[in-house]
Amino acid sequence: MGSAFIKQAFVTLCVSTCVALPALAAEDDNFFQGKTITITVGVAPGGGYDLYGRLAGEFIGRHLPGKPNVIVVNMPGGGGLRAAMALFNNAPRDGTALCAIVQSVGFDSVLGELPVRANEFNFIGRMTSSIEMHLVWHTSPTKTLNDAKGRVTVVGATGTSSPSAIVPKLLNDAIGTKFKIVGGYPGTQDSSLAMERGEVEGTLKSLESLQFSNRDWLENKKVSILWQLALQPAKGFEYVPAVGQLGDDPDSKAMLRLIASTAEIGRSLATAPQVPPERVKLLRQAFQKMIADPAFQATAQQRNAPIAPASGEEIQKIIDDTINTPAPIVERVKKIVAMDR
Repeated sequence: MGSAFIKQAFVTLCVSTCVALPALAAEDDNFFQGKTITITVGVAPGGGYDLYGRLAGEFIGRHLPGKPNVIVVNMPGGGGLRAAMALFNNAPRDGTALCAIVQSVGFDSVLGELPVRANEFNFIGRMTSSIEMHLVWHTSPTKTLNDAKGRVTVVGATGTSSPSAIVPKLLNDAIGTKFKIVGGYPGTQDSSLAMERGEVEGTLKSLESLQFSNRDWLENKKVSILWQLALQPAKGFEYVPAVGQLGDDPDSKAMLRLIASTAEIGRSLATAPQVPPERVKLLRQAFQKMIADPAFQATAQQRNAPIAPASGEEIQKIIDDTINTPAPIVERVKKIVAMDR
């Protein structure tokens, strides 16, 4: 075979590839035209996931090529895990299925509560983190996290798999606190009322709720904040210990960072596994344009929906790090979570 023939074949291959790539890009740009995107929210209407899912549903389609129609549906069950499993198993692999995914998706995957690898989802972006604060009522002798190491502090929890139950158990093991957990409260509102009535000394509440619904608790010093479920302290609450920065040894630190990472996922959108990379890229670009849209920002402010965004790539890395937690750390967390305290 002559060198001239080989040279001609190489040139032909280069030309055909250069023609094919723009054609594929153009086809992808036109994909969403006339389509309907479905955003699934894994809880009943109302609450944070629903608020942010519907906010995204109102705006993200405006920033995708072809301006597809977007609808939002609710699929309650398993604390958001039912919707995550539906996205993993049943959703189309073309980018038309999104989910306001439960923030514990990585943690639940590592512990086996979600029987899939969470890093196979394609994360599109985060609208806000979801930091939760652990409060104690002003009548409690416990005022700081150090106080909770010196005396038994009775706290309310909404379920055995909720952070309100899991985090106190992990802190008891990792740093020597003496939290006693009273479970069975149907929701945060119920455990908050129990705290006010004196049935328990403390409860877990989102920072958003604390700032907007219970601002008087802070202003009138009705509560003390012992810890916040976050990798780093929230702005304005730098004095409150962040769980992700605690731990008396490397293993304890890794264990607490694992649970604290859930706050960083917050109110994020994800699409199904195996969606073509160029389609994921389009969704991520549209998400960033949505976040920067003044109309989106104004609407979020009107609805008391704080925005603390992160890119899809940033969230994907947090999930990857969670999935790669060393096995001994995961086993330690499983044993502690299973304990009855």
